[in-house]
Amino acid sequence: MVGIIVYPSWKLSIVLLFIVFIEFRVAKVSIRLTKGRTKFIVIFSVLLLLVQVLVTTNGVLLGFIIPQIGGFGPLFPITDFGLVRGLAISSRFLLLVFSSMLFVSVTDPTLLAHSLTRLRIPYRYSFSLVIALRFLPLFDLENHTVRMAQKSRGITAEVTSLSKIIRTVQYTFFPLLVSALSRVDSLSMSMDGRGFGYSADRSYLRKSSWSVSDTIVTALTICFLVVCLFLAAGYLPEISSFLT
Repeated sequence: MVGIIVYPSWKLSIVLLFIVFIEFRVAKVSIRLTKGRTKFIVIFSVLLLLVQVLVTTNGVLLGFIIPQIGGFGPLFPITDFGLVRGLAISSRFLLLVFSSMLFVSVTDPTLLAHSLTRLRIPYRYSFSLVIALRFLPLFDLENHTVRMAQKSRGITAEVTSLSKIIRTVQYTFFPLLVSALSRVDSLSMSMDGRGFGYSADRSYLRKSSWSVSDTIVTALTICFLVVCLFLAAGYLPEISSFLT
């Protein structure tokens, strides 16, 4: 994600997104998206594309969204720069969503916390990340439970107007907030009972180990970042012209 932000190319984003989908298949991890979530992600990425096309008017004119019909139009010009910019932003959004899903699916939070501790990061901060990763699927399940309870009472999520959006958020946010606060209270008492924070060092039941594959992936990541920096600085014009 750092590399694609340094050098925002929609072609490179699509290539990386394709690689992420291959990694899903190799890791034997399902995307685990419900129909509603898939629809939301696709619609939101299309909206990002359309907004950039509408607000960006500089560039070579390719056409109009609403052509001239009699004495009406044309309206909303489409330029090559606006289309490229929209594709870059929407593809980066999809890359962020699916790569984050892959990271959460294949990463053991306990081993990640131990790895961060080995990097001299205080274990209190690494444990906060572990809690966040472990609570994400739990809150997802709580959200599904709240939605099912709302449907059983005749309340459906509506986003056709601002007032209905606020109403839907209100009916969903407060039950989740109450559930989160109750779980945080239970978690804090459990941590106090186990003496969390008593010592400067923490013991681990399972520890992470560095392997050859980690070295390879780290080297490839550094090479990718260096290439993105060179592309952004204009040192690789041949590759840059192909990716733009």
